[in-house]
Parts: sequence; C-alpha cells; structure tokens
Amino acid sequence: MRDDSILKRLNFSLDNENGFEYIDKSRKETSMSKRAFLIGLSVILLALPLTALAASIPAKVYENGVNGTPVAQSGVKIEVFGGYGNKVLFSSGVSGDDGSCVLDNVPLGKDVIVKLTKAGYVTQYDVRSYTGSDADEGAILWIGSEANVTGLYKNLGVPFDVKKGHVYLEINNELTGEGIEGIQLAASSGQAYDLGHGEYLIANAEGASLKVAIQKPGHAFDIESATVPLFPGAMTQSYINVQSGGAVIESGQVTRVTSAIISGIILRLSDAVPLSGVTVAFTTLQKATARPSVLTDKNGFYKQTQFPVNKIYRVTSIKPPWKFKPASKLSFVGQNGAKADFKAF
Repeated sequence: MRDDSILKRLNFSLDNENGFEYIDKSRKETSMSKRAFLIGLSVILLALPLTALAASIPAKVYENGVNGTPVAQSGVKIEVFGGYGNKVLFSSGVSGDDGSCVLDNVPLGKDVIVKLTKAGYVTQYDVRSYTGSDADEGAILWIGSEANVTGLYKNLGVPFDVKKGHVYLEINNELTGEGIEGIQLAASSGQAYDLGHGEYLIANAEGASLKVAIQKPGHAFDIESATVPLFPGAMTQSYINVQSGGAVIESGQVTRVTSAIISGIILRLSDAVPLSGVTVAFTTLQKATARPSVLTDKNGFYKQTQFPVNKIYRVTSIKPPWKFKPASKLSFVGQNGAKADFKAF
C-alpha cells in the first residue's frame, strides 16, 4: 500500500493516474521563480524602446489650403506607433484649435509611424525618424480632406481606390533640404506621379508594403531604394533624404562640382508658421556681399545659387520688427551645398 504521508514529507507529489511523479517541489518553485524572472525581464526589454532616448516632440497639424497656404487642423486624433512591427502605441492625443499637439515617448533616431485620423479626412500615416533638433524646434504633420485628395486624383485621371494603399513621397537633398526634381521612380505596384519640387505620389498600390527604386539620369544617390508600409484606403507619407556624394555621373565620367546652393526655411518660433518676405543676405567672412539677397516665399523657404564651394559664408535674416534665432549663421558650402534655417520671434 502506498503511504502518501511519507511521500508528502519527502516533498514528492502523487499523480493518481500515472503513479509517482518524482518532482521535487523546491525545484518546481525554483523553476517557477526563473520563469517569472524571465517574463519580467522580457517586459523590461520590450519597454526599453519606449523610454530609452525618448523625447516629446511638439508638432502642428496642417492641411494645404487655397494656393498651398497651410491651414491648421484641430480635432485630429494623433497616435504614435513603433517598436516591433510598429504595433506598440507610444502615445496618443488630439490636436488643439491651432493644430498643435505633442508626440510623447518618441524614441529618437528610430522610424515611427504617426497615424492621423479625422472625420471627412483621408487617414494619414506619417513615417519618419525624429532627432533632438525636432524636440527643440518641433515638427509639421499634414492631413488631407477626402474632397481635396479625390480632387487631386481626378486631376491626375485616376480613381482613389479605398481598398488599396497610397504613398506620398518627399525626396530631398540631405544636406541642403531642397527637394530633388526629376526622379524616376520604379514602384513595385501602383502608378507613380511627379508632383514637382521633390514631391511624388504612388497611387493605388497593393500589398502590405511598397518598394520604390530611386533613379535620376546623370546622378548617383547613396540610397537607391526604399520600402514604405501600405494601409488600405489611407495615405502613407514618407521622407527620403539622399546624398549624391557631390558627383554627377555622366558617360562614366565624374564632373567636379564648383558651385552649390544655400537654402533654408524660416518659421515663427511661437507656432512654427512659415514667415514670408524675409530678406536673407549672404556675405563672406570679410563682410563683402557673396551673392544677392533673396526673399522667403509663402512657405518660408528660400534659396540662392552659385556659391563657390569649400568656403564659409555668413547668412543673415532681416525683417523688422522681427528678430531671428540665430541672428546670423556661418555656413560651410560643400559640394552638396548648405542649409541655414532660422526661427523668428
């Protein structure tokens, strides 16, 4: 006869169907403790991307209005996703009356997806990585009404298919910030359109993601392709910054760059609204005029060309009674040009 009391004193258990199961209870408890520790450790590791090098990014939500004038959008739901498969919700919020919002817990230097939704508007997925300067200066997010988006597609002669994905690309020179025109896109699906100023649209793409090859005759870029996530009936906005290495490839020969541009954008410090009509002056270190002054356009953008490369120039913004931060900026113009942004207050 089996003496269960003896077995219990020996810390063994009895399995009524299979006989004795020689499992030491202390070992079982140790195993359970290890399992709990590993589960806890995995939770900590999953949470690290949420906290390590994370920042709060001030942002504003706009829609392109009449003649391209930005119109602030209130009541837009904003959700920030990242982590494995971009399925971790970092933060959420709603834009205020002036379109302002804060993207919280954003890991710096890693791609995140900002989802923007509002009734009567096409859902937008903004894909980009943020830096410390974004935390200081803020970011601009865009959303388009269903009427405006379908109107654009109608002008292009193509329907807006709500069962397929759509991609809006900005392809810029990484050093100058200027949009690169004339890119020939080879998309894995959908139809590509050149909207000008370095802006491109891929309409009615299929699948979970879109691969885009980037080419331009006579140019060699450090990034030759990109993969963009797709969402049915929504617009994915992606930003691609490329470098040409300062060389233009023509017939196998490298043409040396002897001049380049200085460009930038000027925004109001208080609300990041573009400031037009600002005079931007360019002088040498000897205070001589380097190139004629230019004015910022309605988007706060300016550029001036034909600066001899490998030299330093002082860029100064002027528009009384506004003051600017910084008051002036020394910019080194390399073969890829230079960028000088300012904040007005």
